[in-house]
Amino acid sequence: MSLEQWFQNGWLQRSDPTVAGIQRLIQVVDRDLHDAQAQGLSADGRFQHAYDAALQLCMIALKASGYAVKKGHSHHKYGIDSLRHTMGNRWSATADQIERCSRLRGQAIYDQVGVVREEDATDLLQTAEQLRTDVIVWLKANHSNLVPAGL
Repeated sequence: MSLEQWFQNGWLQRSDPTVAGIQRLIQVVDRDLHDAQAQGLSADGRFQHAYDAALQLCMIALKASGYAVKKGHSHHKYGIDSLRHTMGNRWSATADQIERCSRLRGQAIYDQVGVVREEDATDLLQTAEQLRTDVIVWLKANHSNLVPAGL
């Protein structure tokens, strides 16, 4: 199913991307990546910040493609799954990993403390950092008019 079909199904809305908008979202990603590395933070906290960065990176690729996820039911799932459509199937494993992390995040936020291991937080942080690099390369190759100065 294509992003246009997702739009027709009512899961996405059209979004006009701007350089300033993309830059603001990258700043959010960078803040979350920085916060995920803060000393003394629990594995749950590190994981949450890394997850937020990874999700936002998926949303950046979607926004650059002219869409945004409608807020509400399954908003994270559609954002993550959109990575396959925006950047291609090469990133399917990354999308699958972030989706698994989404479920773990839900447990950590809503159910109990300590479900996230240090290894989970470190692995997700590394994935988010690599995805940031990949998204910037993808933006430069596919939407160069949206790349903020200095990237």
